[in-house]
Amino acid sequence: MTTAGGGMTGPSAAAARRAAAFPPAVLFLLIASLFGPAAAARGESPTALKDAYLRRFLGKPAPPFSLKDMNGRQVSLSDYRGKVVLVNFWYSACFPCRQETPDLVALYKAQKERGLVVLGINTDTILMPGDPGTMLRRFVENYAIPYPVLIADRRMYDDYGKIPIAPVTHLIDRKGMIAKIFWGAYPGAAYDSAVRPYLDAPRP
Repeated sequence: MTTAGGGMTGPSAAAARRAAAFPPAVLFLLIASLFGPAAAARGESPTALKDAYLRRFLGKPAPPFSLKDMNGRQVSLSDYRGKVVLVNFWYSACFPCRQETPDLVALYKAQKERGLVVLGINTDTILMPGDPGTMLRRFVENYAIPYPVLIADRRMYDDYGKIPIAPVTHLIDRKGMIAKIFWGAYPGAAYDSAVRPYLDAPRP
């Protein structure tokens, strides 16, 4: 179970079993994910980094992108114009990402008919270039992710501020504006309460 802002109150038995499925060689990445690989590399304080990131993106138009999914199909943000979109950045060795994924899956299933879209943006090719995709496939299979999982490229990664921590999730409203940024892992209830007003808003 996660708490708002990325804190954890202790994984469930199921989550612990899933975590154990990952090889010991990536444990250092699990620890690094609590603070974010980009933030650690730059030596910036988490608070200053968060404030700068929010100033840059919150209330601004979402940067456009077009990425390939796991089957090689091209998917663009513009494909979902007029919908409410959660753009969820994560990588496969990120423990908080694994903690919140079941809640995102449940939220998507509950609200997709009302116009909610969840796009999982996986950054393994940038943060874990040595992995041939094995961990990504295992992650998606373990959590039976029903929404599109897209493979981040360097341009998109840069356009979204190099994703200072993991996970980071952008809530994009029906007009294509970044209405909220979830900095770290959040419980499903927080996502649900955040998206409802935007789902209730009329389509532009």
